[in-house]
Amino acid sequence: MEIRRAPYIILGLMVAIYLVINLGLPRIGHGFVAAYVLQPIMWGLLIFFILRLRRPQPAGKWRLRQDLTKLALMIGAFQVFCLAIGGIFCGFGKSPYSFTPQGIFINLIFVGTALVAMEFSRAYIINSLSKRHAVPVMALVALLYTILSLPLSRFMGLGEPLETVTFLGGDVIPLLAENLLACFLVFLGGPIPAIAYRGVLEAFEWFCPILPDLSWGLKALLGTIVPALGFLAVHSLSSGRLRIVRRERRAKREGSLAPLTIGAIVVLALLWFSLGLLPFYPTAVAGGSMSPALHLGDMVIVAKVSPSAIREGDIIDFRQGETRVIHRVIDIEESDGSRQFITKGDANDNADMAPVASDRVKGKVMFNVPKVGWVALLLRSG
Repeated sequence: MEIRRAPYIILGLMVAIYLVINLGLPRIGHGFVAAYVLQPIMWGLLIFFILRLRRPQPAGKWRLRQDLTKLALMIGAFQVFCLAIGGIFCGFGKSPYSFTPQGIFINLIFVGTALVAMEFSRAYIINSLSKRHAVPVMALVALLYTILSLPLSRFMGLGEPLETVTFLGGDVIPLLAENLLACFLVFLGGPIPAIAYRGVLEAFEWFCPILPDLSWGLKALLGTIVPALGFLAVHSLSSGRLRIVRRERRAKREGSLAPLTIGAIVVLALLWFSLGLLPFYPTAVAGGSMSPALHLGDMVIVAKVSPSAIREGDIIDFRQGETRVIHRVIDIEESDGSRQFITKGDANDNADMAPVASDRVKGKVMFNVPKVGWVALLLRSG
């Protein structure tokens, strides 16, 4: 087989296995055979195919690969520790998986073959194609493997906006961060460090009898901040220890890794910001009731504040049924220790019909960016 074609063939095999698992195997009546026999066989054949090829060398030296494996285990253990701490605050639930000796063995084969196949294929693709364009190759592979890690039914079943946001925040974003770090690990050290990192996470999910019952927001936060810190740790460890002889090429390769690390952290921060995981978030003005202070299509930055911090004259973002409204507070009523806000749009003649209870207030508008919200409004309207 021509070496240049091998990574594309492996990529095609990965997509084919994903489609067979999600579209072909569900039509087989025997669910156990389809899931726990045929899937491991397919992953095993892919592993055998990759091992028969001449594998490209990662960028890191041999000693670095050993140290990366140890660091990857530490990052995975730290991520599990953070999830467990989150469970202390949010509670734990019973694992849905079997813990009989037979069940543990079957699950070990099921998870292990998929994990090894994904990381060996990831390492082969990245280390074959990243000689000139390491950063875009790693980014694209991370995105693709994020999609391949999620059942096709999850994408097909999306409907309500809240369901979509929960899916993106609780599932897609943590998996994308995990895959970005795994791509960085295979680029520097081959498949073993990535197997070590992801293996710890998979072992915790599949073989721990109790699991933290986290909200989607906390899952997104913990599932991205630890890989982001892992990026920094891996980049620091690999500095000056790449398998490149000439000093000029070494400086160029190391310089290409820094944008990936910084870019990944910036992207994650923007995702937290847009999904409301930070103490402030953006939202678009969808009407003209606040003119001239706010215009249709403006983007406002809303801070999450306590209702006691809201004063007359403040512009607040609140929920009115299924609708989000941005209006000004013109009066505050207090009764039995609770506050209600009388609101009114600046362009309206009369105040809003119903007072706004404190639990319906999302935050207070701090400032606005004119016209930037038109993009969000156009996307929202399809």
